[in-house]
Amino acid sequence: MTTFALQITSGVGPIEARRFVARLAARLERRAHAVGLDVTEVAASGGDDGPRSIILYLRGDAPGRLADELGTHALVDRSRGRTARKRWFAAVTLHPHRPSEARIELARDDLEITACRAGGPGGQHVNKVATAVRVRHVPSGLSVRSAGERSQQANLAQALRRLAGLLQDRADARRAGDRRDRRDAHYRVERGRAIRTYTLDPDGALRETS
Repeated sequence: MTTFALQITSGVGPIEARRFVARLAARLERRAHAVGLDVTEVAASGGDDGPRSIILYLRGDAPGRLADELGTHALVDRSRGRTARKRWFAAVTLHPHRPSEARIELARDDLEITACRAGGPGGQHVNKVATAVRVRHVPSGLSVRSAGERSQQANLAQALRRLAGLLQDRADARRAGDRRDRRDAHYRVERGRAIRTYTLDPDGALRETS
């Protein structure tokens, strides 16, 4: 089942905005459970009282079930030491999450394995036995041909190792891209375009006003 990372962030907002992040993340975690998503992990960056960002790792159809939560949320509140009511903002974004793996496991059903003759200089040195191996990973389209070993079994093992390495490189690059997207989203809080606005109840709970 697909896993997603729901990021709630205040960007570089003050402590009031970061406290809003904590309250909003708690509300979104309850909402995720209510719509049938599994919350597998919660990660916070910063102090417990005022985290700069919180990520909820969700399993299930998060893009469909939480689409109406994505965007900028605003809290209207009068904080201690401030005479006027202020608006604090937090951004909610959703990103694919690809968990780290120690190594790629190749499923036999995903592979096309073809034996072929190894190339050579010609004449009596031409290899008349199909010792070379070509392995294609069907889901990704990646393929590797190995002909450097003396036996078909050894070439197959070499091709599988190389193919697993290429798939691991691709997975690592995608995870790096996911982290970059989340980092960029952390600094892109669109103030003034809130999709939801809240005030605080006397007990500190969020109350939606629009």
